Amino acid sequence: MKLVCVVSMLLGWSVFAAPTISDVKVTPVAPWGMAIDYTVNGAEAGDGDVTVRITATGSGKTYTAKNLTGDTRCVNGGHRVMWNMAKDGVTATVANSTVSVQCCWPKYCVIDLSAGASAKNYPVTYLEAEPTDGFNVTDYKTTKLVLKRIPSGMFIMGENQGDESHRITLTKPFYMGLFEMTQTQWQLVMGTNPSANEGDTCPVENVSYDMIRGSSEGAKWPASNAVDALSFLGKLRARTGLDFDLPTDAQWEYVCRAGTTTVFSYGDSENGDYMWYRANAAKVSSWSISGHARGVGTKKPNPWGFYDMHGNVWEWCLDWRNGSLTYGTDPKGPSSGTSRALRGGGWICVAAYCTSACQSGDSRQDATFGFRLALTLP
Repeated sequence: MKLVCVVSMLLGWSVFAAPTISDVKVTPVAPWGMAIDYTVNGAEAGDGDVTVRITATGSGKTYTAKNLTGDTRCVNGGHRVMWNMAKDGVTATVANSTVSVQCCWPKYCVIDLSAGASAKNYPVTYLEAEPTDGFNVTDYKTTKLVLKRIPSGMFIMGENQGDESHRITLTKPFYMGLFEMTQTQWQLVMGTNPSANEGDTCPVENVSYDMIRGSSEGAKWPASNAVDALSFLGKLRARTGLDFDLPTDAQWEYVCRAGTTTVFSYGDSENGDYMWYRANAAKVSSWSISGHARGVGTKKPNPWGFYDMHGNVWEWCLDWRNGSLTYGTDPKGPSSGTSRALRGGGWICVAAYCTSACQSGDSRQDATFGFRLALTLP
């Protein structure tokens, strides 16, 4: 068994320049697996008790270790883990393989906003499992803000799910908000509520791209991911030390689809059990349409547990919109444009505008525009 070791970054919790893994050594253990030795450097209190992930790539296949025993804590010093490859169904010899060791980011990221707009910092905690009552409760739509980790991966973007030229590769995992940003959460960060139709757990709306990122530094994406200090994201970044942002257009559709290839993440036909849209959230007459967004999380989630990916409010994405999608690896959209991408449709929209693939764009604030947070990991 010929094995090549790769030293991989071990990701820390409060900042991205975090502990590292060094001195990775692999020893075959016949007939069932391998012993993997490595050293953790620069870990701090709070980084600990995180399961280490071992990935071996060889013979054109990738194997991820599940049956690991030994010291998998994220604490400084030498560690040894044993991988029972046979129990993981890896029966072939992993010849000419690359073995990497990395620490998985926890499944959920939770920001405590309760200190309000005058706070100097917001505590950030990480959870591997949902609390007993789950996240679809008032606390996580008001004083707390929860994001779920999404692994890197590939999918076909857009309406034509059979077109391989539209394949997207996302090489970095990222966190994404389970819910659209609510009015209470916005107010706790900014001190004001711009929404046209108020409701504590309703999505914040009547917000523009510039209000979220800023009209100076924040308008420079994709050349820069900087934001204005007084923007929503500027204040949130300063108080958490983390580079929260809007999702890219590709990240948004990846999460919305949640591994599906259907028109909606729940199937090919519109279904009001999953979304607030014109059929159940608006009153239409011959001369006007009236209505408003509804409380987040009051419809069924998509297969990955994200709420309101279809309908309720249109959601801002980072990218410029130029009428066509951008494909490839970690796409950032067009280099310039006149409007920013919006996704998901809203309460005012017919079902055709609330699909997984539909993209719109704008440059203003509107009572049908909102957003959700994202955090791309290293």
